[in-house]
Amino acid sequence: MDSHLLLDIYNKQAKMIYFYLKKNGCSHEDAEDIVQESYTKFIAYSSGVPSEKALSYIFTIAMNEFKKWLKKKGIERAISIDDHRFWNNFANDHNTELSVLTIEMNQEISLVLERIQEIYKQLLLLKYELELSYKEIALLLGMKEETIRTYLFRARKEFQKKWRNLHG
Repeated sequence: MDSHLLLDIYNKQAKMIYFYLKKNGCSHEDAEDIVQESYTKFIAYSSGVPSEKALSYIFTIAMNEFKKWLKKKGIERAISIDDHRFWNNFANDHNTELSVLTIEMNQEISLVLERIQEIYKQLLLLKYELELSYKEIALLLGMKEETIRTYLFRARKEFQKKWRNLHG
C-alpha cells in the first residue's frame, strides 16, 4: 500500500475512529491504543485490500479491537453522550431543574440506543453525535451513500418506536 495514501487516511480518519471509541466508553489512552493497533494490523494484513476499502477495513478492525477490549475489561457496552458537556452545563446553569431534566433525557436516549440493533446504533452515533455527513459515514463503513440513507431512516424509525414504548 502506498505510504502517502496510508498517511492521508490516518490523518483524516484516525480522529473520527478515536472519537467514536470515546463516545462508546473508551478512555483516552485505550481509544488511542485501539486506533494505533487497528492501523498496525491494517499495515500487516492489508496486501489484498483495495485502497477504496482501506478505511472501512480499518474501522472494522477498530470495532473488533474495541469488542475485545470490552470483553477483556468485563464491561457492559455503555453509550456516553457528551456527559462532560452535560455536567458543565449543570455546573454553569442557574436553572437546576432544566439541567437535571437534560441529564435524565440523556440517560433515556442512552437506554433506547442500547435497545436497538448495533448497526443502527452505530449509524445514529456517527450521524448525530459525531455529526458526520452521509458521505463520510459511507466512506467510513465502506457502504454506498444511499444504503446509509436507507439504514439511517430505518434506525430513526426503530429509535422512535423504542422511545414511544419507553414513554407510552
